[in-house]
Amino acid sequence: MKLIVCLFGIFCYGECAKILGAFIYPSVSHQSTFQPIWKELSLRGHQVTVITPNPLNDPTLTNLTEIDVSFVYKNPKLRHIINNIKKDDHPLKAHKIIFELFRFIFEEEMQYEPIKRLIENQDKHAYDLLLIQYSYFTDPLLAFLNKFNAPLVGVSSLGLLLHGHDAMGNPTHPVVSPDFMLGLPKRLNIIQKVESLFHNFAYRLFYHWYILPKLDESARKYFGDDMVPLRELHKNVSLVLYNNNRLIHEVRPNVPNVIEINQLHIKKPKPLPEDIQKYLDSSPQGVVYFSFGTNVKSSNLSYTLRKEIIGALAELPYKVIWKWEDDYLPDQPINVLVRKWLPQQDILNHPNVKVFLTQGGLQSIEETINCEVPIVGMPFFTDQPTNIQKIAELGMGLYIEHTTVTKDILKNALLEVAQNKKYKENVVKYKQILVDEPMRGVEKAIWWIEYVMRHNGAAHLRSMAADMTFFEYFMIDVVVFSLIVISLMIYISLKLFSYAKMLLITLSRKLKPARNIVLKIEINKVKKN
Repeated sequence: MKLIVCLFGIFCYGECAKILGAFIYPSVSHQSTFQPIWKELSLRGHQVTVITPNPLNDPTLTNLTEIDVSFVYKNPKLRHIINNIKKDDHPLKAHKIIFELFRFIFEEEMQYEPIKRLIENQDKHAYDLLLIQYSYFTDPLLAFLNKFNAPLVGVSSLGLLLHGHDAMGNPTHPVVSPDFMLGLPKRLNIIQKVESLFHNFAYRLFYHWYILPKLDESARKYFGDDMVPLRELHKNVSLVLYNNNRLIHEVRPNVPNVIEINQLHIKKPKPLPEDIQKYLDSSPQGVVYFSFGTNVKSSNLSYTLRKEIIGALAELPYKVIWKWEDDYLPDQPINVLVRKWLPQQDILNHPNVKVFLTQGGLQSIEETINCEVPIVGMPFFTDQPTNIQKIAELGMGLYIEHTTVTKDILKNALLEVAQNKKYKENVVKYKQILVDEPMRGVEKAIWWIEYVMRHNGAAHLRSMAADMTFFEYFMIDVVVFSLIVISLMIYISLKLFSYAKMLLITLSRKLKPARNIVLKIEINKVKKN
């Protein structure tokens, strides 16, 4: 069997490559997007070493070495920073908090002894490919390019921020493709257009003058002061794969080396734990599945919000399965089953599940659409409000504000989505659009990764826009040059006009005495006659 796997890998790429992956953000939902990639690469015969807080720990993957950094989950500072992110924060404030989060995670993990040994490796050709998490502010991971002479592929579990698009030469028209963190609708009014335009400039100033220098400082702390600046290392990214849901995200233009992927983490249904299976089977009237994912913990909700949620769930004519992270749920209703961890996709695949109460993470939305379950969304931060707003616009669910929700609002929303067939019908309809692709999920991601290896970085895909300065790309140099030329032409024209005017005045003054003499002669002639 191992021989067959290895031969398949050789057939796909030509030889078994050595690959280093770095996916540092401690979040089960984000890591679930990355895990299938390094698993499939190892199954194809490639020798894969990966830094991750969520190792697969699969002994059958003999080509896979995982550097486990799950200790970062236990650091209380991580949860403190995450809890500071609020849905109504100004985008630049949210970016600052997220930047602090990623900088903290990077510095915590780079101090780990196995990673130190990795960085100390002096063999520039130790790896044939670098794979890094390329979302938000993971820029310091680009420093691995300074250590190893290999192409680099970035993978993002959600959309790219503006600087990520800039690094690849991807267009970021403020009206056609506004920053997803702004949470703007598809059709912008004049105020929203102005907001997006100013955000485009403000974000770039904030990133290049505040965030990037600090990230560069963090990278140098572990990779050495002789490191090539991150600003330059961005130019060596060969390809970016980013998670894009064509239902949730607006259509946008991409350069050839920016590839949209989705449904990487979607798995075939597996048997449920016996107690969960019995609970779902015994609920033909319907079940509400409730989870706020891994970044928003239900057990950390305020007392007021928890009270309203429990009151709503207690009055439902359905059973409820709730992902609750503590040992005890105060005032737990009799119709509610709680578990610290739940096999989400397998539960959503059960026919008795009528509605999913979720925070609106992209991975959760992909799972619920794939399982044809409508949504009641209660978003908290980052892309969640935009995701749920889009779900509501498409008629696949309802949007609820967690800051103003009451028992009755939540209960009525859950009953509406569970009992009105239109939500289920819309989910089924849009699922057909989402899954209708020539290549899906991991298959597409692996093809492009191996493409980069086959063509030694695939430099032919790189847009020239990626190597332009800000002034060149937005043609500020052309505008300035044109203004100088126009100004010079106007100046010369005014000077010529002024000179011509003075010349005419001078000539007029010279001709005036002659005219006076002629006039006197004529007058004298008249007098004589």
